[in-house]
This record gives sequence, C-alpha cells and structure tokens, in this order.
Amino acid sequence: MSTIRLSKRLAALALATIVAPLTTLAAPPEGKVQINYNRCDNTYDGWGVHLWKNPGIPLEGIEWQKPMMPTGKNDFGVFWQADLSAFGSSGNVNYIVHKGDTKEQGGRDMKFDGKTIKEIWVNSGDRKIYASLEDAKKGREEAPCKP
Repeated sequence: MSTIRLSKRLAALALATIVAPLTTLAAPPEGKVQINYNRCDNTYDGWGVHLWKNPGIPLEGIEWQKPMMPTGKNDFGVFWQADLSAFGSSGNVNYIVHKGDTKEQGGRDMKFDGKTIKEIWVNSGDRKIYASLEDAKKGREEAPCKP
C-alpha cells in the first residue's frame, strides 16, 4: 500500500471517529420507561429521581431521602429506567428529578403517559418534558447553558 493511500485511509478513519457519536442512545428495553437527564455542568453526583404511582405511593425501594440513582450514562447525560408495570394500570409515570431538596423542572410533580411514551428527555433548568432527543436539543439551543 502506498504512503498516499495509507494517509487517505487514516484521514478518513480520523474523520469518521470525529463525526461518529461517542455512544449510542438506545431505546429502553421492552417493559421499561426511561427518563434522560442533561445538566450543563455535566455533574450528576447526588442527582436521583423520585418515582411514584397513583395515589402518591413511592415505587418499592424509593424514598424522598433515597431516590433512584441513575441506571446509566449516555451521550445526553444520565438516565433512569423503571418497569412500567410498577406504575399500575394507569401507566402514569410520576417523577421529580432532584438532589436533596433541590428539584428540577420548577420543583413541580411531573408525569408522562408511559403507555404511549417510553422515554423522555429533561434539560436542567427547563420545565418542559421533551418526547424526543431532537426536541430536547432544540430546547437547549433556545436556552443555552451559561458559562
């Protein structure tokens, strides 16, 4: 192989590495719902999610002082996964993303219909629930992270 060919292949490989996403965002497994959360400071220590089913009954193993810790990390930030069946027959996924008494999304009780939406995206400092990654990115563009 000539030096020029090798150089072109290495350049193409380098470009592909730069353009390709760091990790893939996968849909939640069957029977699960997922909450994706992004923070501008990329610091997630101590951030958890309080989850409950109607009428205000926390999911097993979850208390305000002991929220569910992130299930994993992805390109967006961190995410939590829970069994949709744990929320009862209504399918309402009730949640608050918080760290101690500091709450996201204006400190309101939030919910989405887990029967129709399997995952959502939440930007720190934004009260909206986004039903797609693209919408969450647009939301972040409208309210960019402050240095």
